[in-house]
Amino acid sequence: MSEKKLHGFLVLLLVLMAQFSFAQEKTVSGQVTDDNGFPLLGVNVIEKGTDNGTQTDFDGNFSISVEQGGVLVFSYVGFVAKEVRVGSNEVYNVTLDTDTGSLDEVVVVAYGTTTKEAFTGSAEVIKSEQMEQRSLTSPISAIEGNATGVQITSSSGQPGSSPGIVIRGVGT
Repeated sequence: MSEKKLHGFLVLLLVLMAQFSFAQEKTVSGQVTDDNGFPLLGVNVIEKGTDNGTQTDFDGNFSISVEQGGVLVFSYVGFVAKEVRVGSNEVYNVTLDTDTGSLDEVVVVAYGTTTKEAFTGSAEVIKSEQMEQRSLTSPISAIEGNATGVQITSSSGQPGSSPGIVIRGVGT
């Protein structure tokens, strides 16, 4: 009887050791840059198939604990997502390529982004040709006079002060 218990205990120990050898978590880090070599801020770095994730900092750096053999997915609006399998390395520097095809489908709103299909409301498009015809000092001055219902106000009149933006909608 004790020989059976010893045999069962050894099998259980072997199974536990095998489980620990497969599930080795390690911390990996690196930097995410665009195709021009500039660091990208706020890139989502997620372990595929889990909710384990992080974002890159101001310098494009990230650090995440992940199981060896896992896959990291790097995604950012306007760039092609990239998947990287975690091996024995501890540093993974990733370059994301610009996705020019998807930029037509993104609408930037004051509280996030959406697609053309999901957007309900009115939107104004300011084309680059309109901006090239004017001498612009800021992105706000590109909107002034080109977007219906948008009024730019000077807050203090001091040089370098931030202007205010007033949006007039239907019924206001």
